[in-house]
Amino acid sequence: MDDINLHYRILNWRRRIREIREVRAVRYQERYKRMLKDGDTLSYQGNSDEVGCYVAPRPLSKGNCYFEVTIMDTGVRGTIAVGLVPQLYKLDHQPGWLPHSIAYHADDGKLYNGNPVGQQFGPKCNRGDRIGCGIHADNFDAGLTTVFFTKNGKEVGSVVVPVAPGGLFPAIGMHSLGEEVRLNLQAEWGTEEEDSIMMVDSHEDEWGRLYDVRVSGT
Repeated sequence: MDDINLHYRILNWRRRIREIREVRAVRYQERYKRMLKDGDTLSYQGNSDEVGCYVAPRPLSKGNCYFEVTIMDTGVRGTIAVGLVPQLYKLDHQPGWLPHSIAYHADDGKLYNGNPVGQQFGPKCNRGDRIGCGIHADNFDAGLTTVFFTKNGKEVGSVVVPVAPGGLFPAIGMHSLGEEVRLNLQAEWGTEEEDSIMMVDSHEDEWGRLYDVRVSGT
């Protein structure tokens, strides 16, 4: 009897392990529709009547809190959206249109916060521009986070939003022929500004040493 119980317990353990592996495989899988992905490049593959959407495999977190998109081509209309969505977001909708999603849209500079009607937010974006999106995770544990957007390394604005149960996943939306972007999920926010400050400090030190040399004559 004990051998039979042990046998069934082992079978249950194996089934449970298999289920956990299947859930993890789905959880960390990127999703996209009406898009072609070639390395870190995403290009629209629809007929301009239907939205194409990409959702990254992992949500933003305290350790990985920012990503960027470089616009390679605006296509016919430049209807490119960059933002955050729940993991199982409907891929035939632009990020920001549905509840629990938020996005900055390049064609009109508007912020869409869980609503198909956007609010004026920042400048429009064109070919060559970099759009960034990140979170300030200070109040992450309270179920809220501050989402901010950048253009070419400068912050455009921010808004406090509730965090979806599974987290907020980087998302890209497109809606016209020819649109193409390059995605950087490992981008870092604030490093350019810090580097420039260090360069200024370094130059100040050099000028200080030069002044001392001129005054002392050595």
